[in-house]
Amino acid sequence: MARWLLSIWLPRLASDVSLRGCPVEGPFALTLRASNAEQLHCLNEAASHAGLHRGMPLADARAICPCLSTRPADPAREASALEALRRWASRYGPHAAKDGFDGLIVDVSGVPHLFGGEAELLADVEARLDRVEKRDCRDAGWGLGAGPAGWRGDPGGGAAGKARPATGEYAPDRAGDLGRAGPARA
Repeated sequence: MARWLLSIWLPRLASDVSLRGCPVEGPFALTLRASNAEQLHCLNEAASHAGLHRGMPLADARAICPCLSTRPADPAREASALEALRRWASRYGPHAAKDGFDGLIVDVSGVPHLFGGEAELLADVEARLDRVEKRDCRDAGWGLGAGPAGWRGDPGGGAAGKARPATGEYAPDRAGDLGRAGPARA
């Protein structure tokens, strides 16, 4: 029997968690120290639109976007938020696991019929994420898909690296994110 995996990528989870407590207007990023330099760890949508990206050195980011607001990242707080979302996601399948520090994989094999079908299951996930104000976080959670087609795991199992969108189509506004997602994610 083939396994069906739902991949939810939350690229803005860390910044949303940080901004929830103390909102900031305009471009914002969390930073982490790596290789003896501050690097962007997670950024909001305004910072992405300004041309910044994860892993960029903070000095370069400030040269591109002088009005960038930053805070140090809190990996423990981010892990706690992702763990809470993992527990929440287990309502959609018997096995939900963290995928890195910004994603979830849920085994939904044999589950879609309980929601009325695959499209209805994905619509329920989307509606619930909207209710907890994760709309910006789940950008690529639908596999950058044009519709609620979800992700299918390869019959041999595997995780995000082997997942593929069922439709094979990408929304024009999300296709640019594929380059940053890389082949291990897309």
